[in-house]
Amino acid sequence: MGNLSLLEYVGGLGGIAGVLAILIFFAYRYLVGQMREDRRFMEDRLTGIIKDYNDVCRAHQDAVIKNAQVMTELITWLKMRNGSHRD
Repeated sequence: MGNLSLLEYVGGLGGIAGVLAILIFFAYRYLVGQMREDRRFMEDRLTGIIKDYNDVCRAHQDAVIKNAQVMTELITWLKMRNGSHRD
């Protein structure tokens, strides 16, 4: 049963109110489907943004740790080179 024959059938049973009701139903169903698709798209984008943020934070933390290690080694080397063994 196609949309036109369905409209004709509903029009025969309920007149213009039935036709309007069926049109509102199809519009609502389309709107709900579109909203679900939009929400899925936004959730996927948000997931990607959170993943990128976590990757940047992890890279920054690794850089800070490596920098601290290098600074510790440099301080130790400078103390040994200058003959200072005190802290």
